[in-house]
Amino acid sequence: MIFTPKKTILTAGPSISDLEINYVKDAIKNGWNNFHSDYIKKFEKKFADYIGVDYAVATSSCTGALHLALLAMGIGPGDEVLVPEITWIATASAVVYTGAKPVFVDIDSKTWVMNTMNLEKYISKKTKAIIPVHLYGNVVEMQPIWDLANKYGLYILEDAAPSIGAEYKGKKTGSLGHAAAFSFQGAKALVTGEGGMFVTSNQELYNKFKFLWDHGRDPKNPLASIGIGYKYKMSNIQAALGLAQIERVEEIIAKKKIIFSWYRDRLKDIKFLKLNFESPKTKSIFWMSSITVDEDSPISAADLRERLLEFNIDTRPFFEPISSFRMFTDKRLLNPISYDVAFRGVNLPSGHDRTEKEIEYICDVIKYLFNQKVEIKKSYGLLSYQNNVFEKISEIKNQKSKITFFHNEINYFLVPVTESSINNNLVSFMKSLRENSQKWFPSSFKVTLESTENWLKNKIINNDSKLLYIIENMKGNRIGHLGLNFIDLNEKICELDNVIKHESISIKGIMQKASEILIEKARELFDLDAIYLRVFSDNEKAINLYHKLGFIEINRVPMSLKIDSNHSYWYESNSNYTESKRYFVTMKKKWSESD
Repeated sequence: MIFTPKKTILTAGPSISDLEINYVKDAIKNGWNNFHSDYIKKFEKKFADYIGVDYAVATSSCTGALHLALLAMGIGPGDEVLVPEITWIATASAVVYTGAKPVFVDIDSKTWVMNTMNLEKYISKKTKAIIPVHLYGNVVEMQPIWDLANKYGLYILEDAAPSIGAEYKGKKTGSLGHAAAFSFQGAKALVTGEGGMFVTSNQELYNKFKFLWDHGRDPKNPLASIGIGYKYKMSNIQAALGLAQIERVEEIIAKKKIIFSWYRDRLKDIKFLKLNFESPKTKSIFWMSSITVDEDSPISAADLRERLLEFNIDTRPFFEPISSFRMFTDKRLLNPISYDVAFRGVNLPSGHDRTEKEIEYICDVIKYLFNQKVEIKKSYGLLSYQNNVFEKISEIKNQKSKITFFHNEINYFLVPVTESSINNNLVSFMKSLRENSQKWFPSSFKVTLESTENWLKNKIINNDSKLLYIIENMKGNRIGHLGLNFIDLNEKICELDNVIKHESISIKGIMQKASEILIEKARELFDLDAIYLRVFSDNEKAINLYHKLGFIEINRVPMSLKIDSNHSYWYESNSNYTESKRYFVTMKKKWSESD
């Protein structure tokens, strides 16, 4: 029997940190009236600076940004715009919105983006613009486009929707044409839920775009309009999320590249598969780690996707040729590469929260399906390993199994937090503990009854690798809590977490005893070799406790404090140790000397 992950490994997923959460909370609380656009302006400025352009305008979608950009360029009925045959429908739809006609260009067989080597054959007297799409993080060869644009007087509008941070000859996508549009839809590298950004260094295009974007309002009389405009604006709350994302953009892009490297190293020897190709002039961000399946493969792309789903691995097909859709009936230009590659492409799970073990599992399943020798059950944690974790944790939560222990000849209990145990009294107790321990969290946040209840439900109950116990006496009085996190049977490790005692209760040695009992129980349940924890270096009380429990320091990272909008954030910094006043310390407890 081959075990599969309990939950489907999804294709996409964002990276959300405390920074995003705190910015959004601030925008919700304070971003109104005179401050209604503060985050929008900050987001636009940071984004323009990152891309290397003069202007940026936040929009409700990339589609809207494309539409208004085309209108600003004067594109309308009777005009033609070149778009790649393989892209999301929005690229062509934006052209149709203006009354112009999209002309579909074949793609390159290696890069899967617009083939610019024979682009001139698609140009007619009606052609007014070219929209290269930097698809899946891959970058279009731009020099031939510029040569043709200069020769025929054409606009270049980059559809850079999924390519934030990708480069061509050292310049970032979005700065390679007259203007560009980006997407922050939920599957992209940077997200705002939905949303987009128009960028340009052309002041005339910028002014026309802003006029159309703002309902055609009269600059001298904001309540009057002098032309028909549109409502494609981004909200301040979305921009708060976007600002945090652009501040973390290099971290997010780096993880995308790491995920691709995990796939590349494990799949490079399967003869029937080809992975994303990065040409020498470009730097891809590998928004999607993707493969094409050769025509002579023993299993087709469609069959591979269907079989992977049996192993709880989600995938996406490539976009189909747009000219094949019923809305577009003019097929005078045949694009054979597009009609071939589109049906042989598979986008693999590439979300920011994917782990190396998940990628290893996915690759082992792919190898297995291609009849390569691989022992799946032994190669990856989320098979027998993770199912066992899920089953044991679910059993503990469902059975509400108390752990009884003695301290100073008195009975105490470790009671697991379960769905049925969450009530007003428990939420109030947890709220008080979280408030008292605020200074020890890496990022500050406002503690409320609602946020505490959501934390219990979403981070504890619905987390299949986390256990939280309440310490109670015989009368049911609550003393504190502690928990286990990141339980990994493959590595035989986990993390001790949430070790907090109520400050108003004085029972000497109770947290040490409770922690000792839980650590030994975890070792018994999950056959652990070691257990880890993280703590701030100036939390001397906690560090003394952990030393008594047998933990030793194995690593420390310097931290820097950032204060913004009355919130404080501790983050890992590159500062010199001698300059830092606070560190994030990793500690480890092991049971065998060989560890």
